[in-house]
Amino acid sequence: MTVQIGVDTGGTHTDIVLLDREDGAFHTLKVPTTPEDLSIGILNGVTRILRETGKMGTEGMGDIAFHYGTTLVTNIIVEEQDLPIGLLTTGGFRDVLEIGRAVRKPNIYDIHWRPQRPLVPRALRRGVPERIDHKGRIVTPLDEATARTEMRALREKGVLAVAICLLNAYANPVHERRLAEIALEELPGVPVTLSSDVAREFREYERTSTTALNAFVLAPMIAHLDTLTARLKREGAHRMPFIMRGNGGIMSFDLAKTLPAAVTHSGPVAGIVGGNALARATGVSDAITFDMGGTSSDVALISGNVPFSTTRGKLAGYPVLLPMLDLVTIGAGGGSIAWIDSGGGLKVGPRSAGSVPGPACYGQGGENPTVTDANLLCGRLNGDFFLNGDRVLRQDLAEAAIRNKIATPLGLSVEEAALGILAIAEAHMVNAIKLVSVQRGIDPRGHTLIGFGGAGPLHAVSLAEAIGMKRVLIPAAPGNVSASGLLAAEVRHDMVRTRVQPLESAAPEVLADDYAALVDEAAQALRDQSVPEDQLQVLRAVDLRYRGQAYELTVPLAATEITDAMLAGLAARFHEEHQRVYGYRLDHHSVEIVNLRVTATSAPPPLPWPEHTTAPSTPAPIGTRAVLYGAPQPDDWPVYRFTEITAGAALNGPAIIEYPGSTCVIPPGWNATWDAWRHAHITHANA
Repeated sequence: MTVQIGVDTGGTHTDIVLLDREDGAFHTLKVPTTPEDLSIGILNGVTRILRETGKMGTEGMGDIAFHYGTTLVTNIIVEEQDLPIGLLTTGGFRDVLEIGRAVRKPNIYDIHWRPQRPLVPRALRRGVPERIDHKGRIVTPLDEATARTEMRALREKGVLAVAICLLNAYANPVHERRLAEIALEELPGVPVTLSSDVAREFREYERTSTTALNAFVLAPMIAHLDTLTARLKREGAHRMPFIMRGNGGIMSFDLAKTLPAAVTHSGPVAGIVGGNALARATGVSDAITFDMGGTSSDVALISGNVPFSTTRGKLAGYPVLLPMLDLVTIGAGGGSIAWIDSGGGLKVGPRSAGSVPGPACYGQGGENPTVTDANLLCGRLNGDFFLNGDRVLRQDLAEAAIRNKIATPLGLSVEEAALGILAIAEAHMVNAIKLVSVQRGIDPRGHTLIGFGGAGPLHAVSLAEAIGMKRVLIPAAPGNVSASGLLAAEVRHDMVRTRVQPLESAAPEVLADDYAALVDEAAQALRDQSVPEDQLQVLRAVDLRYRGQAYELTVPLAATEITDAMLAGLAARFHEEHQRVYGYRLDHHSVEIVNLRVTATSAPPPLPWPEHTTAPSTPAPIGTRAVLYGAPQPDDWPVYRFTEITAGAALNGPAIIEYPGSTCVIPPGWNATWDAWRHAHITHANA
């Protein structure tokens, strides 16, 4: 059976894509997220789409491939859930999490700034006598008696998981592994996270933070994935399920249950992967992805069909020492609540109405006006065709919420208030786009804006116009791009080892042996996830810096024999990269190796979107609707249904395009054409 299912669970809706590569079937569905148990909404949606498409077998789901993306890890951290976990460190270093980098961030002049609350309170942070130096030599043996005493104390505190992060375990993990063995005896049933398994790099604060974060979400992630797996098996599914990780690849549920920190930003990252696959298919090399859902908006930069990534990310302000795609998230989604501050200023977000009670127009008891309510009042949404008609939006409730909470207090008409809500929300989105582009010294005007998510196409063209971008790309199923991205991702595993030494003194044969060990370990991780041998691909890279620098740059390493000549060329490439990133180079300064990196991936899968025969045509509108755009006086705009638009079609704005899971607004002065995959290419008339 060739059926694949991609499921992206967000804060408001769960998006589902079904793909059958054998017969070319491609179907999408949106169902409400069930916050009390995410697996309920997932299984409801998956079984529904299988039945609606006739793909449910006589024995249930059978041989379907299940790929999953979720915001669970992010939500647990952002919501500051009270989950007691323990931390074991080298004696004298229990306060690393609290001390951090001992700097005032993000604003050194903010007298009201206070450091974040550590994930692990001091009473649950315990030190154990031991010491291994930075070269991996044992200086002080592990005090096992004290370790047992501290573990028993943590057991009495009722910890749900334990993080173990010793000072130089990246160089030699022998003491951490012995502590894990002791934990099996003293803390039976309590999951343990070792820093040497999560982030085998130096920098004790970031490594401790990543290890603690992994332990913090370990128990809830295990519970969630076990529940979801059990429900899938009860429905007859028997293939290994996969989940999106922050580096843009997927990994098995079993691996995710040991490394949940790697699932950071899982859902939004799937959107970047889907957006990049879309860009490659349509010949776009430089793009900015704009993913707007019900709770937030995520923005990322793609250059040369490579999404920007980082090895030093953050989650809700906590450092994460794992490779991940770089994105900016803001609290501006369809459910973002409009409110008036104490000074009488109109604000939008970051608080969201979520899926329950949701925007006022949902009719579920919500009384606060949201971006969705404003879009409905401005005629940009069809209240009778929201989510393909699965939900009816009530304009009277949206109007009442905006009037009572915004318009009347500010002395505005309801129309002016609705337009104001949209203008403020879009200003936040414009700033996010500038953060990923202008702040990096990149002019966004030469890029294509890829708008998706349930609410993304409502605002994408308006944002492009505000920034001066001339091209917008709207996918064929914009409300389900993250779910589609799950089906366009390869299995991926990253390995890293710290090896600090001058590049000129590095022995090629020693580096070759180190890389060989990393390659074997990374490749075995993929074999354990059922990746065929002939699909294994391995990439090598090295982190370099000028001696004395605090941070480093990652430079790819060619898949050839490591020689003195190669290392000399590596130094030249580092100088060039430093010039590109920072604007200067120090050719006579010593270059230092910091980390060795290996990435193993499976072969990339084919694109998930089916291709159609193109033929020039002009679609016929299904009617017109009064739309507010820029001024509180409405104009009649033609309305089209995407299901009636064929590949090769073209039209001029103004226009409203109603997709089964989204709505696209094309203002005057913009033209749209649909390619062979039925993706919309929207260009400015003066482009």
